[in-house]
Amino acid sequence: MIDRIVLAMRTSPDWGLLARDYAAGIPVPPSRYFPFHDLRFSRDIPGFIERWNEFSPVSYFACRKQLRDIADDNLAQIRGVTLTPWARVPDLLDELGDARLLLFYHDDDDWFHPAVMDLLRGIDVDSIDAAVFPFLRLASSVTTFTRGGSATSGSIGNLEPFRYRYCTNNYGLTRRAFTHRVDLVEHTVASSAADSLKFADLHVDRIISATSKTPCSASWLLKLPADRSAFMGYIAEYIAVLEQVEIPAESCWIETWLRKTLDVFRAVTRD
Repeated sequence: MIDRIVLAMRTSPDWGLLARDYAAGIPVPPSRYFPFHDLRFSRDIPGFIERWNEFSPVSYFACRKQLRDIADDNLAQIRGVTLTPWARVPDLLDELGDARLLLFYHDDDDWFHPAVMDLLRGIDVDSIDAAVFPFLRLASSVTTFTRGGSATSGSIGNLEPFRYRYCTNNYGLTRRAFTHRVDLVEHTVASSAADSLKFADLHVDRIISATSKTPCSASWLLKLPADRSAFMGYIAEYIAVLEQVEIPAESCWIETWLRKTLDVFRAVTRD
């Protein structure tokens, strides 16, 4: 049985402050938002953000701020979980004592099922290091990632196998995982650590999370066309794909936040 689910948000810029400063004409150099220390991120991203701001009536920073607000609204609807910044996890684990828990790291644009605690309460976490779940990726190519790409209830769009042992916000870590004192915050690093330490995973065939990969996500930003008309067409195509996606009843929990997300990007293309 699970006593507690913890959702720990990874580091992200203060999009609200950046959006306000940009709107006020205060300089927003890349040093204020770009993680130059993290080699996973393309050095070209600041230039693509400048392009976004040139083409769109909604600044990149305002767009990211609204997406953060949508994710915050999702988090506020989740019943019976503990929310924390990632950096406070060690202290929180001490405070929670021997509570049986699953801890999910996530980004500031990820969503979770509002009833995640009720859905997962019965999982036995005493003999595992991580519980791993299929998850939705809502992008201009809609995909459900599962173990081996197998069919699962509530799937949307294409089915694809996990690209890493752990992906984005689909892995819940148990207290036993944290006894190893290794970095488990970023999913690629956590995957490598789990391989080397021979973690025991429990795969649960239930979708409890989604990642919203919008045109201003770091991984998709690099695809932005250099022409304004093509840029607007790219955003419009993203909207059209997600407007037409068929959402089964098991995943209808995403509809509120998906609708709000599409409203953000309709404003992006508004003249």
